[in-house]
Amino acid sequence: MSNMKGAKSVFHFTTSQYWSRNGFKKTTILIAILLLLGAMALTFFTGRPKSKKTEEKTSLEEIQKNQKTILVLNTTDLPEFVPDEAEQTAIVADTESEDENASLYRDWKFVVTTGEEKAEFEKISEKSDTVLAIVEKDTDKDGNDLFRTRVLIPNGSSVRKGEAMEAGEFISDCVQNAVYEKAGIDDAMIQFIMMEPTFRSATTDDDVSLLNMLIRNILPAILGLFLYMLILLHGQTICKEVSIEKTSKLMETMLVHVDPNALILGKTISITVLALGQFLCWVASAVAGLILGNVIGKNMYGDRFVNRIRMVIDFLRDNIGASALSPAAIVMSIIVFCFGVFIYFALAALGGSFVSKPEETSSASSTFVFPLIVFWLITYFASLTEADNLLRVLRFIPFTAPFCVPVDVLTGNMNLVGGAIVCVEVTLVALLLIFLAARIYRGLVLHTGQKLTLKTIWATICGR
Repeated sequence: MSNMKGAKSVFHFTTSQYWSRNGFKKTTILIAILLLLGAMALTFFTGRPKSKKTEEKTSLEEIQKNQKTILVLNTTDLPEFVPDEAEQTAIVADTESEDENASLYRDWKFVVTTGEEKAEFEKISEKSDTVLAIVEKDTDKDGNDLFRTRVLIPNGSSVRKGEAMEAGEFISDCVQNAVYEKAGIDDAMIQFIMMEPTFRSATTDDDVSLLNMLIRNILPAILGLFLYMLILLHGQTICKEVSIEKTSKLMETMLVHVDPNALILGKTISITVLALGQFLCWVASAVAGLILGNVIGKNMYGDRFVNRIRMVIDFLRDNIGASALSPAAIVMSIIVFCFGVFIYFALAALGGSFVSKPEETSSASSTFVFPLIVFWLITYFASLTEADNLLRVLRFIPFTAPFCVPVDVLTGNMNLVGGAIVCVEVTLVALLLIFLAARIYRGLVLHTGQKLTLKTIWATICGR
């Protein structure tokens, strides 16, 4: 293609010039180091166990005072399966106990209760440190026994959902042991293989659950912040790079050797590659920090070290969907994010093509900053208000797709084929913007330094 002659040279020249700037290098390296150290510290300090000295100094009375209570309501025909109070107290008092659930007993007091579920839950509704666990028996479609444990957490409770789930899982294990004992030695293995005891938890208000808030509120906000930072940091550079030769006296000579399409495409792709390379370097540093923090913790504490970051990821993967946070979903999410950056950088190049005087470069940033803010707010509030019909439309609008599609693909709400379609759509629109910018760039060369009017711009676009 003759109109792309020189694009490769423009790309290499712009890349070498931008990379050689000390500010770009220093910012990239400094933030990468901070993210590496921060991620290491986060993984290490949240996963290290409490020191034994601290546990030995804590008296039995103080431990019992700080214990949370979980009421266990058994609605099945199983015999009592929760250890009695004396056994729990003995394990808590023995600081050298080898019981694998010793730390759980120090945090929780398991109390057997009877009665109706609604009445029992009302009794604890005003208690901030008490939850209710209900053990139920059901049968699956093949007639096999199925035991479930549900945990109800009152509104305003200080008990975190993750803590309650850990206690609920322990109760489910106790149920399995009770079934094993009731079935007998020979039949227990058959019953254990056929039975699939599961743990399900519920709060009294699912709409404000942690998982729902994370997906609908936090992830889109974080994605919008990352996009805004990248485009704000590098968007003005594209405006400047696109317009710098245009406002000089060498422009007529430039156009003899480099077509405007090649000039703008080369510069836009160059800055996009550098910006995304910088961002991916930061992401890699954060991931490396999480891995190193886990390695250091495991080497220092062995099996006592608990990687809570991995626990959160596993929890999200188990509760969002099978394709959520899978390697393919993560890769596709990053690809869509990259193309989203590219389309806004193309918009920045379009703004730079309108510049007729050097001092207008800063004001041209509104061409991409204002649409960036507007489209992000539309997408964010659509997600916040759970406007699913609107979100389905926004996913396929090129300027709003970068704010919702990466999160939807990452959480399994959108398949990989849909993500690929959005990438193609965003790329085509971005290239259209670049070719439009090139047409305006060429047509307004003779108007450098003059005040532009809508009539002049329209005539330029139409080729007159």
